Amino acid sequence: MAIAKGPSADVPFQIPRTCKQTLGLGLSISHAQEQFSKAFVLAVAALAGCSAAEPQPDVDSIDWTLSCRLAPRRPKPDLQVKSTVNDAGSPDAIHYPLNRKNDDDLILSNLLTQRLLVLLVVPALPEAWLTVSPEQLVLRRCAYWHSLAGLPPSENETSVTVQVPVRIYSTSRPLPG
Repeated sequence: MAIAKGPSADVPFQIPRTCKQTLGLGLSISHAQEQFSKAFVLAVAALAGCSAAEPQPDVDSIDWTLSCRLAPRRPKPDLQVKSTVNDAGSPDAIHYPLNRKNDDDLILSNLLTQRLLVLLVVPALPEAWLTVSPEQLVLRRCAYWHSLAGLPPSENETSVTVQVPVRIYSTSRPLPG
């Protein structure tokens, strides 16, 4: 256990080492990736001129719904957001193990709104995810998205390896459509 100073400089408190990897005062890497993914989605949505909402509770594999005032259609894509440090696969696609339930929800095709899997690839070292200076705020690395709509159901019971195409999107047009 590490010791850190609590709210009162005289009162130390214990930081449990119950997670395999932790950051700062005990935030697990997976929780940090989740929070960083939220910041990334909000930054891209703002740049695209969209508002973002988190449906509560997340029972339909929808982490975010974007509402975009883009003429003429005003799209409202639903997003399932995942984060990884592993960008293995081929030069054209990242192979990502997706929970079977998420895959089942994302392959649906007769829906009113488009559903996208968003995969944020971050550097292996959390210290490299973010740089802040008086001149810039840099979020590293990149997010890729892919629609799984219409793909056949998997026969796997627990997870499905999906191939997320590696496409470079311009900051002047960060969203599909």
